[in-house]
Amino acid sequence: MTSKKKNKSKHKKKKGNLDNADDSLRILLQDEALVYCKMENYEKAIHQYTAALELSPNDKTALVSRSKCYLLLGQPRLALKDAEVALNEDSTYLKAIYQKAEALYHLGDFEHSLVFYHRGLHVRPELEQFRLGVQKAREAIENAIGKMKDTAILIQQIGWGDKRQATVARTVNGGDVGVGGSRGSTPAVTGSTTRRKEATASAATTKSQSKMLLRELCVDKEYLEHLTIDPNIVSAIQENDNYILSEAKDGISFLNGREEFWKQQKLIN
Repeated sequence: MTSKKKNKSKHKKKKGNLDNADDSLRILLQDEALVYCKMENYEKAIHQYTAALELSPNDKTALVSRSKCYLLLGQPRLALKDAEVALNEDSTYLKAIYQKAEALYHLGDFEHSLVFYHRGLHVRPELEQFRLGVQKAREAIENAIGKMKDTAILIQQIGWGDKRQATVARTVNGGDVGVGGSRGSTPAVTGSTTRRKEATASAATTKSQSKMLLRELCVDKEYLEHLTIDPNIVSAIQENDNYILSEAKDGISFLNGREEFWKQQKLIN
């Protein structure tokens, strides 16, 4: 055997020994992390999983395990990131699918968490964790809708209900109420007639799409949108005023999220 071949053989053997050492260390680190998890010391567990992932960045088992620790520490965004990296390695990995669903749920993205719970349930219908996930995501969505309706009731109790409905009716029917405007005033004309017609047609299309997606909730969305821009809102107690506007914006944000979700679902189907 020549000197060159001997050196090459030694190099391969040395590399093999290093790989084996790394594997052994990675397994040891994950075992230590698991012990810390059982002790509910999740910070140290994360430290050990991170060290293991430095040796093998795409280890889906370590990624999902660290994701669980992040979730238990109230850090769902980091939990979601690890779950997504694991799914990039293996899109069928059920533990990563479940972990992503859990992270989305704790982030308040109930619709998308429901999608991933359903995905896991479709593959393994016998697993209770996915069935319970579907159930709690549905309940969270229903509770969020209920909260929005409670806000509308609160608005009426404060005494703004009839006034807001009249505002919405006038605006929707092409009336004369606008920001800073008053009854009988003439709106300022900006842009050409053609651009105004195009903008009106575009708005009508968007409104039509919203009605198709949100159905009966479309009226609630219009109501809340006009509530946030109505200059006539004057509350006897400023705290109530701020609270109502904040709740209205939250309601709009929630409905926009549902609208986008249902739009994507229609495209998928």
